[in-house]
Amino acid sequence: MPSPLPTLEQELLSLARSVASERDAGIAVRHWGWDGGGGATLEAAGREAGGLSRERVRQLCRRVEARLRAAAGPAAGREPTDTQPPAPAATRLDEALLAAAEAAPTTRGALARRLADQRVAAHPFHPAGLEHAARTLGRDVTFTLATVKGIEVVLPHPDDPTLDTRHLIATIAETSRNVVRRTGAARVADVTGRVAAALGAPVDDDLVHAVVSEPSDFLWLDRRTGWFFLPSVARNAVVARVLKVLSVAGELDIGDLHAGVRRDERMREFVMPEYVLAELCQRIPGVAVEGRVVRALEPLDAATVLEATELTFARILGERQAPVERRELERLCLSRGMSASSFNNRVSYSPIIEEVGHGRYALRGTTCPPRAADDAAGAVPHPGELEHFRSLRRR
Repeated sequence: MPSPLPTLEQELLSLARSVASERDAGIAVRHWGWDGGGGATLEAAGREAGGLSRERVRQLCRRVEARLRAAAGPAAGREPTDTQPPAPAATRLDEALLAAAEAAPTTRGALARRLADQRVAAHPFHPAGLEHAARTLGRDVTFTLATVKGIEVVLPHPDDPTLDTRHLIATIAETSRNVVRRTGAARVADVTGRVAAALGAPVDDDLVHAVVSEPSDFLWLDRRTGWFFLPSVARNAVVARVLKVLSVAGELDIGDLHAGVRRDERMREFVMPEYVLAELCQRIPGVAVEGRVVRALEPLDAATVLEATELTFARILGERQAPVERRELERLCLSRGMSASSFNNRVSYSPIIEEVGHGRYALRGTTCPPRAADDAAGAVPHPGELEHFRSLRRR
């Protein structure tokens, strides 16, 4: 029975050891990232080796690299001669370079995971080490590493002259953040569709998936259906509305909160199911979800999260502690300096206001208590529980 092939990490370490001592090979492999870790600075590699200076590490790495280049010859694929030994066999390196060529364009993380998934490497292998190994050992480099919109990406080399790959990746990154900003969260398929429409060309869904999931703060809300969240996106429209409602209600049912978010005419693109909204609320600092109940862990200062007109509504309706007819509510608001146009806009679209019956208004979440968190029938339904799932209806 043939022995199994070594992993890419083992193969590269063995090649380094073939031209240097075990210690020097280990230091060089660590510095270059041949261990898959992305490389270490000269200072870090020296410190890990027992306190070698930066200059000492630089010297020994240059010596090991020179010996490897000499063994590899002037170019990959050359014919060996009597004075030139054959290029070092590196089966796993060649497999990894082929995998990179097939995957590009993609992200650094996606390629690293691909090498592990295909069992070429023992662990996700940072492409920087792969690129250095290819150049050192005389292989053709099949990709280029770059950073686009803060995302480390792997581009084809040579690139397709008919496709501006960098612009494509930038468009994907910008679109995903814009969608999350406007609608709270996004679906991978929706980002794919928007990018394809913007560019007027088909877009690979795998590339979109890789780009949107590369940021360090990326979070799945529902991986099966493709819903994701980016906490670093500022001015998230849904998060802002959730905090507004909780500043006046304290806690409320997820369905009531969902209705409040959708009440604003600017939220026409909000198609998030209730269960996804519940998952999103779980990720908002200071907010907790128990069953169908969404609550603020500490009282929120309405003055910091509400607009001036909404704060006026909150104070008036809070003082009354009961639904108020529209005509009376308008009189009270105008008496406190609100314009008629602001009143008409906010009474119709503010998430903190709820119409109770015909022409009567109250603060959302204050007219009926949320369902108990331990009520089994009150659990937020997920897809597959369709007998309880309420599909969204557009206004």
